[in-house]
Amino acid sequence: MKAFEIIIERTNTGYSAYAKDHPVATTGSSMAELKNNITGALNLYFEAQGKQ
Repeated sequence: MKAFEIIIERTNTGYSAYAKDHPVATTGSSMAELKNNITGALNLYFEAQGKQ
């Protein structure tokens, strides 16, 4: 399992997150939704890169 540094910011409508070293970002209205969204976004990114 590889670790990624994810930056999370509170917004007026919930949360936003982005990966420090990869072009991946997402939003969510709750922390649970945000965690699910960033995991999915990272998976899609690495799948597209052929690294999964």
